Amino acid sequence: MPGADGLALVGRDGLVPDQQYYIRPGDDLDIKFFYTQELNDTAVVRPDGYISLQLVDDVKVAGLTPQQVDDLLTEKYAKHLKDPAISVIVRSFKGFRAYVGGEVAVPQVVSLESGMSVMQAIYRVGGTLPTANMESIVLIRKGSQGEPIPYHLDLSDEAIAAGRPDLQVALTPSDIVYIPRSPIANANKWVQQYITDLVLFKGVQLGFGVNYIIDRDDDGDN
Repeated sequence: MPGADGLALVGRDGLVPDQQYYIRPGDDLDIKFFYTQELNDTAVVRPDGYISLQLVDDVKVAGLTPQQVDDLLTEKYAKHLKDPAISVIVRSFKGFRAYVGGEVAVPQVVSLESGMSVMQAIYRVGGTLPTANMESIVLIRKGSQGEPIPYHLDLSDEAIAAGRPDLQVALTPSDIVYIPRSPIANANKWVQQYITDLVLFKGVQLGFGVNYIIDRDDDGDN
């Protein structure tokens, strides 16, 4: 639910609402068998969405969540194994990116690795500038209809020391991380330049004004 400032809150526990990940062609999968480890395998999802595994041959996994693939493989291997306890892990994403901008050393698009956190992505672009406001980081994530949804993250030293789990928030494909100055000036201009013009949100009409979701200096200083 949006907060009083119009920004969708991360929540009192600091967590961004869960977003299901759907497996796509090019993903690397680890297939782990708890009792029959000799069947452990790795598989790259082919362009047709299938993977090839021992005993069950080709299985279509693209468009499914890891849990759904887990359930599907458990069903298929139940015909061959007494207790097919299986775990499916997405080891790496192929071609998925996020953008990190604002008060960082080198604003840029970064390639995502499985489980990469917001803080890790910030380190990947060279860290923050001295002018960075780590209390008011904005994470913009695509909604179910492709619309951008903003969330607030507090990655200040004080928040991390207090145990807020914002540090553990993992990025998903097409996320945008903006580290503002304190305060932000000309926020709407930034929205136009860095969000609506990015291919990540081409053709998507923004439904919020960043100048209302981030605290502004009433004097309008940069």
